[in-house]
Amino acid sequence: MGELTDLVDRLQGDERIISVRFNSTFLEDVGNTLGSRGFDEARLFIWQHRDRADLVGQVPSLLVVLDEMEKVSGIKKDRALAKYILKNKLNLILD
Repeated sequence: MGELTDLVDRLQGDERIISVRFNSTFLEDVGNTLGSRGFDEARLFIWQHRDRADLVGQVPSLLVVLDEMEKVSGIKKDRALAKYILKNKLNLILD
């Protein structure tokens, strides 16, 4: 669990992330993509939505979140855990 604690600390200390309010529907879509297709496909999915006015500021921050999550071996191996964190816990972690 130390890796998860380190991830939470990194996310909470990253100025590119902590001030962003993520759209929960978009997080759910990204989480579903990540869970079924992996990190690279999730990045492509996010990038495809970079011009949406309602997601301004969220796209680059979410890419940072994915990068940080992928550094954690347990999350990288268990995409279901990554999906769960994005869909259910990311906004709580950053509050």
